[in-house]
Amino acid sequence: MGFRSLSPYVWPIYGPWMASSLGMSILLVALPIVLVGDGHGYTVAALVAGAGGAGAALAALPVGWCTDRWGPARVGAGALLAVIAASILMASMARPVFLGLGHLVFGGGSLGVMLSRQADLTRRIPITLRGRAMSLMGGTMRFSVLMGTAVGGFLVDVAGARWTFLIAGVGAAIGLPAVLPGVRNPDWEIAPVGVKGPRMTWVIRANKRHLLHAGLFGMSSMTTREGRMVLLPLVGVALDLRPATIGVLVASGYAADLILFPVSGALMDRVGRLAAMVPAYGLLAVGLLCLLVADTATGVLLAGLVMGLGNGLSAGSLFTLSSDLAPEEGTASFLSAVSMVTDVGRVIGPLLVGLVAGRWGLDAAAVTLAVAMMLGLVWLSAVVGETGDRTGDRP
Repeated sequence: MGFRSLSPYVWPIYGPWMASSLGMSILLVALPIVLVGDGHGYTVAALVAGAGGAGAALAALPVGWCTDRWGPARVGAGALLAVIAASILMASMARPVFLGLGHLVFGGGSLGVMLSRQADLTRRIPITLRGRAMSLMGGTMRFSVLMGTAVGGFLVDVAGARWTFLIAGVGAAIGLPAVLPGVRNPDWEIAPVGVKGPRMTWVIRANKRHLLHAGLFGMSSMTTREGRMVLLPLVGVALDLRPATIGVLVASGYAADLILFPVSGALMDRVGRLAAMVPAYGLLAVGLLCLLVADTATGVLLAGLVMGLGNGLSAGSLFTLSSDLAPEEGTASFLSAVSMVTDVGRVIGPLLVGLVAGRWGLDAAAVTLAVAMMLGLVWLSAVVGETGDRTGDRP
């Protein structure tokens, strides 16, 4: 089996996730540029940018509970509708407080799309194909992020903030038709509507060790990944680059992501999760340290490419790790609990960048993110270990 066997899932599983990621990535580039350009400080920009991660963390457990009971399609459709409503709010009221609230809802909706798709896919795919299946999930996300980051700065430049926020919602809405057939015909799903799963509290108690294993590493890596998404635009602003140029610089790293995701999946399935993930995330830390000597657009581009190389080689790794450790009963609830812990990093990353950069500068923020990633790698290597052969170790 290979990537070709995943073709039936491209539209119903990967399509909605890619669409919501497109809208989210537009916002991640546009929000810091708009807020700093309007005279707000790094801290305000980081708080608003981090609201998406806070929304994802808050939505995680409710989404898992709903998915185990109402089915992935209904949850995915509701999440996409919430994303569209959030973009309308942001376009209508562009003050920081409303941008933060809209981004909070947008992040929660994007999380709902991702978890509903991952839960459905986890039940369908055997472990021998899981690395490739989840790397394709990461690859489709990277394609949408590449498009979103490239377009986000350009849209701010030529269309203004309000239209940019509205277009982010339109991009997410593309995925809505993909989940509607499952809403109308829930028997198609692995977890049909109305099946009563185990209680969320039982799932968390029974799987707390695996939850911490996957969640704490996810938190570390997401702190670094989301922090760099805020850091790179701020570095571009500090170098007095145009918003469109900043968008291209951020997107260039995601070009490497997109090219390498098939390699990530193949490596995880063939040589093991640990052997594939440690070098990949190590490159992400190295790329952040490269920013310390980057004082031109070319230097930032090279640092972004190194980070993109590492991020591309880790495509789908967090999805794979949590799916490897997920129990047969309460799969969506477990994945949502892992996602909640992981998404704390989506809040911490932008906040670290804003607070550290505001006090000690952007170089110190880059070092802080690199250290967070290296601590995560110590946890992965020393505590978590290999997960690809643990099918018999589930509670």
